[in-house]
Amino acid sequence: MSALLFRFRSHWPSLLAGVASAAMFVAAGIVRGTFPFGERTRNVYDLGNQFIPMAAYLRDVVTGRGNGDLIFNWQSGFGTPFVGDFMAYVGSSLSWIALILPRAQIDLALYLIAVAAMGLAAGAMTAYLRMLRPSGPVWVAITAGASYGACAWAVGEGAYMTLWLSGLIAFPLICLLCEWTLQRRSVLATVVTPLVVALLWTSHFYTVYMATIAAGIVTLARVLAGEEAWRWRLTGGLRCALAVALGIGLTAPLLIPTFPLVKAATPSPDREFHPLGAEQFLARLLSGTSGLGYAPALTVGTLMLLLALTFPLNRRIPLRQRVVWTVLVVLTASTLQIPFTHRVWHGFDTPDGNAFRQAFVIAGMLVILGWLSASAGLGSVVTLVLPMALMLGLVTWTWDIEYSTPVTHVAVPILLCLAGLAWLVTQRRVPRWLRRGTVAVLIGAVLVEGTLTAAVLDRTNLLGRTRPWGVEHAVARELVESVNDWPRHRTAPGALTTQNDPMLIGGQGPQHYSSTIPYRTTQVLEALGFGYAAYGRALEDPENPVVDAIFAIHARVGRGPVLVKNANVAPLVTLRPAKLWQSPDPGPFGAQETALGADVYTMTKLVHSNGSTASVSIRDGVVRMLPPADRRGPSEVHLVTHCRPGSYAYLVAPDFPGNALVDGVWRPISGGKRPGIYSGAAMRRVGTADANGLVRVTLQLTEPGRLPSDTVGCLDRGRLESAVAGLTAATDIRVSGHKLTAHLPSGPAATAVVGVVGIDGWVCSVDGSPAELRSDAAGLVAVPIRAGASELACSYQLPGGRTGLAVGAGAVLGLLLLIALVAWRRRPRSGDELGEFSEGVDGVAGPGGVAVGMLKGTDRVHA
Repeated sequence: MSALLFRFRSHWPSLLAGVASAAMFVAAGIVRGTFPFGERTRNVYDLGNQFIPMAAYLRDVVTGRGNGDLIFNWQSGFGTPFVGDFMAYVGSSLSWIALILPRAQIDLALYLIAVAAMGLAAGAMTAYLRMLRPSGPVWVAITAGASYGACAWAVGEGAYMTLWLSGLIAFPLICLLCEWTLQRRSVLATVVTPLVVALLWTSHFYTVYMATIAAGIVTLARVLAGEEAWRWRLTGGLRCALAVALGIGLTAPLLIPTFPLVKAATPSPDREFHPLGAEQFLARLLSGTSGLGYAPALTVGTLMLLLALTFPLNRRIPLRQRVVWTVLVVLTASTLQIPFTHRVWHGFDTPDGNAFRQAFVIAGMLVILGWLSASAGLGSVVTLVLPMALMLGLVTWTWDIEYSTPVTHVAVPILLCLAGLAWLVTQRRVPRWLRRGTVAVLIGAVLVEGTLTAAVLDRTNLLGRTRPWGVEHAVARELVESVNDWPRHRTAPGALTTQNDPMLIGGQGPQHYSSTIPYRTTQVLEALGFGYAAYGRALEDPENPVVDAIFAIHARVGRGPVLVKNANVAPLVTLRPAKLWQSPDPGPFGAQETALGADVYTMTKLVHSNGSTASVSIRDGVVRMLPPADRRGPSEVHLVTHCRPGSYAYLVAPDFPGNALVDGVWRPISGGKRPGIYSGAAMRRVGTADANGLVRVTLQLTEPGRLPSDTVGCLDRGRLESAVAGLTAATDIRVSGHKLTAHLPSGPAATAVVGVVGIDGWVCSVDGSPAELRSDAAGLVAVPIRAGASELACSYQLPGGRTGLAVGAGAVLGLLLLIALVAWRRRPRSGDELGEFSEGVDGVAGPGGVAVGMLKGTDRVHA
């Protein structure tokens, strides 16, 4: 009991910091009335469209209800690798929260993961600060940890990109592990550090990579500025570096395959990084400022920023420590503004969107500086007054810029006054109740300021919110499961709420939105008439009957939601002639025909009709449309073409900036955001040929547009039915994890075509003999079948998987050798037990005399 009580007394500051940090974020949700405290959804773009659906898929896989495994996802994009998505979106060690809640509470699970992550980050930071400098006011350490856990980056960016919070946890935790390694050269530290680092790197390698760099900088400052012997500090730093490297090596089975997957992913256009002006950059140090995606979220609260600014002036801290820590932190902050170091922080790939994703490490460093100064004590008025004047000057300087808010203008001056008052009170002989009351008011003000900052950031975070799980989702999932025929056929859930509904709702649809979606998948599906957003990282279903036939979609969920069945499709695996037929038609029409193996489209020419309110000219095979300069609102263009009566007319216009009239309703053609670059329209049905074969195509546009005159194809539904009926179906199709098998009817030499995009990694065999994949099936997996063959077997083999396993095994061996070496060096020697204890366990002179205190029993430090 006494041991448990001692441990609680040692760790209660970390626990309290975690609770305070989480409480600020929760309170902001209550103030704003966001989910789960109100009707306002918090599912901004990537949280609703990526993190939540992928967490739902992971839950299904773990519980045995998913189609696929951690290697391959059969539910999205007609089959895509999942390891990259796992590492980028759902690999957090907190993902178990999604497993213990009902699936319908997946939105709540992600919210709780965010809350828990902030609490863990705050607790880890408090534990590190107290190990770094055990002396000092405990309430400052608690406030520092809470301010870090609920910093502007966490509540304004990380909370909506949930796995980013893994980096927030990793930064102080790796610092803590390195400090532990410096102070305690034990077997336990040698074992625990690599294991924890491995856990962190599998949680989210992207932000944890940033956190690892920052922790290395902090540890370097610790080594350079420490008071122990140089050899002691240097060997401790090297031990920490080795332990971290081994921990990263342990993640190699997942990490190394992620690299080729990321390299093969659909790229976004190269973006040039533009540094911010000093006014915009420094403004984000202040509480209540916004600027999501445009400026770094550096805010850690007024109190901690004030304490950090006192550090270089605090003469109670040795000059060497002040110089080393200040220079390294300032240099690290400047790297956010330098193009080369900006690329280093982001793995040499300038991101699309937020260019300051590493800002949390600066927030953490400011907290560390603030604690180092506060724990030493603020010795003079100048140490406090000059930073206060600087902060008030910064508020005045940035008063009118777009990032400042009323919270900034009010909260910062109030907190500065309270901080000054608290310092004055603590410097004089006053009643204990007054001293404690002043500190309590200051702490309360810090919590209120953090809550208001989180509320402001939530209010300004308006990127395409999606609805949390509700009745519509449940109905759609029931519809999908009611006609489930996988793996013989697919059921597409549509895109009722997100671009990843196949993972969120279920089924096996074509939609997939991911930063790691293979470029090959994007290219093949775009060529087949699919639309896209996010530069091709989000795919849009054309809802085309030929595509349904190619990919075995026998049912789909439409708006309502309602179930639409389609019996005119072949199974997932079909047999084609040994020599595949190639369509001569252009664009997606020809690609679809080649993938199907039959001619089902007739190409036509568009001609101008009467009634257009825009100027239209057709020459050199191009339709040019120009709205009148004096017209307000959209202009109409009337075109006609001729098809066989009853045929469907489809338009391919990926970059057309307008709408089309379909069945009396205006429907958008392009995605609306930089058509042809950021987004591209899917193939659209724009009409049906009447009894005379006439098809009227009516378009609407507000800016100049152009189309090829042969961009409309007519689908003959009778020929499509005949083509599907003529396909030879494989039988006994089975899918297990990332493998597929099918029984082939006996017959002459043929080609087996699987309704899956042929990305790198697919390996197939026929009757157990390896088979060479063909490349002339419009991008699908196609396998030559010899006469009389009876079984096809295909599996997706993770690129880099074997290398990852080998490196991981080497890291395990290296860790075992290191443990053995440390244990051997720590073995008891005759007459040297006391020396071994003092040098190998606690150090000759720990930071600030910690080791001496540990030997005397006055100060105890626990990792």
